Amino acid sequence: MIRKSNRVTGFTLFEVILALMILGLISGAVYSISSAAMEATKATISAQAGCRRLEAFLKVTRDAFLAIPADGQVFLRIGKSNRGAPVPEIVFREATGVFGIPSLGGGDLVLGARPRSDGSRAFALLRVPGGLEGSEAERFLASGPWITILPGIERVVWSFYEAGEWKEEWPEGSARPIAVRLQFDYQELPGTPIDVQFWIPPLAAPQVAPPPTPQTPNQPTPQPSPPPKK
Repeated sequence: MIRKSNRVTGFTLFEVILALMILGLISGAVYSISSAAMEATKATISAQAGCRRLEAFLKVTRDAFLAIPADGQVFLRIGKSNRGAPVPEIVFREATGVFGIPSLGGGDLVLGARPRSDGSRAFALLRVPGGLEGSEAERFLASGPWITILPGIERVVWSFYEAGEWKEEWPEGSARPIAVRLQFDYQELPGTPIDVQFWIPPLAAPQVAPPPTPQTPNQPTPQPSPPPKK
């Protein structure tokens, strides 16, 4: 006589809990790997974007110095932000066409390292209208409509080459420098100081027309001699 068992086979509670624990560990490992990969991708994209911004800034700045006309001026001024922090500013005067601006209307174009709320600085451009002087010009420079072109910079130093040496002061009225040097730290490239030089075309010597050949007035033009008769 065969007896039928009514016992139903299946997973015990311990086996179910163990399976859930293994599934949780696997899910956590997959999430950690995916999260790390996403963070690495995000950091790579951010670094690439920062490098592109840096390259674009250096290109337009180099082109600006190359585009300074014969009557253009460039000098260094230490301005102040609206909070009183010192701001090194490169001033382009009578420099039509720099940074893609066709005309300055008799004013100046200022490239300043403006302080930011996070403690860093940003290179920014400001077009200063002509005719501003004294306190009015200072207020406009402190709180004017600056256009940020490269954020995340620190320790900005400008220097100018003259007579075989670099000078960190180049006030208004100075002669045209041969080259300009820019040094700063960039947050997107930590531990890699940026050190670049911008060449400024020299002023061409004026072309002097040669003096006219002196001619004696009322002097007859010499005639060729006739051939001898045979």
